[in-house]
Amino acid sequence: MQEQDSNKLRVNLNPISLEADLAYFGARLELVGEPETRYQAAQLKVYKALETALCENLKRLRKKESKSSSKKKGKSKKNVDNS
Repeated sequence: MQEQDSNKLRVNLNPISLEADLAYFGARLELVGEPETRYQAAQLKVYKALETALCENLKRLRKKESKSSSKKKGKSKKNVDNS
């Protein structure tokens, strides 16, 4: 069990890398345009699915960051008030 945990990939998500990935997939979608082959249609479908997943992750990450930054602001205000 411990070996399986150590073999898992750890992903460090940050908004900048997700935005870069979104820009990449947006460019790829533009290049594909209207699919002429089954391969291009499949490629388009995958790019759209990846774009959707990345957008959801980015929204979730931003929401998490805004909550943590508001908690930090609340703590610093309490510390200032207590001084």
